[in-house]
Amino acid sequence: MRVTIRTLDVALGIWVLVWLVAAVVVAVSIKQLEDGGAAVVTAGEGLQETSAGLRRAARGLHETSDALDGIDDLPFVPGNPGRAVERTASDVERFAVRVRVTARDARIAGEDAQESARTLAIVLGLAIALVPTVPTVGFYLLLRRLIEQELRRA
Repeated sequence: MRVTIRTLDVALGIWVLVWLVAAVVVAVSIKQLEDGGAAVVTAGEGLQETSAGLRRAARGLHETSDALDGIDDLPFVPGNPGRAVERTASDVERFAVRVRVTARDARIAGEDAQESARTLAIVLGLAIALVPTVPTVGFYLLLRRLIEQELRRA
């Protein structure tokens, strides 16, 4: 079987195509990690809404506590139910603050993950596509005439 320059051209074209396909597969796979970051951002937004609901609940409990403070003066009601409701309201407020902080951290982490995945997809995709192909193709093009002449002699 005689090797021709066209055979080498096709082989090089297939080799480049394989690397380009590999680059696209890697870039798309890493880009999908961006969806995970988006999910974390969405979770953070949901936690933010939960925190707002908890703050509203705490305000309602404070109002209930204020209303129950008047019952403390009644002789047939033991203890102060308003005080227990007030403690619960304070606990709910503290929990709302923790949830709000967690929500902010989740949003930031999700946005960072999205940006990192986006950057990594581009950089790795280009690296896989260009690093093995550009030097090889360039070197081949420089030596193509010499290779063709040697193949004709053989």
